[in-house]
Amino acid sequence: MESMLYQRIKALCERNEISIAKLESELGFGNASIKKWGRVSSPSVDKIIKVAGYFDVSVDYLLGRTDIEGSISEVIGDEDIISFQRARQKMTPKDRERMMQMLKLGFEYAFSDQEGDDK
Repeated sequence: MESMLYQRIKALCERNEISIAKLESELGFGNASIKKWGRVSSPSVDKIIKVAGYFDVSVDYLLGRTDIEGSISEVIGDEDIISFQRARQKMTPKDRERMMQMLKLGFEYAFSDQEGDDK
C-alpha cells in the first residue's frame, strides 16, 4: 500500500501535468527518490517542505493531516480566516463552541437557499 504522502504527490503531479521524475529533477532530488517514499523510505522534513512549496500546499495536506486542497497562501491571506483566528484566540472554550454552532447554522442556511434557487 502506498503512503499518503506518495499518493498526494502523485495526484498533485497528475493535476499539474508533471511527471514525478520531472518533479524530482526540478527539486534536485535523486532519481526515483519520491517513488521510494511510497513504500520503502521516509523523506526528511526539508524535502517534504520543498514539495509543499513547489505545489503551494501545506505539509499537513501532503501528510494527510487535512483534506483542504487549497493552497496555504490562499488560507493565510484570507482576511476572514485571519479575523476568525484573532477572535478565537480571545474566546473561552465555551465561546468557541458557540461560535462554531453559529457558523454551522449560517452555512446550513446559506446552502439551503442555494439549493432552493436551483429548482
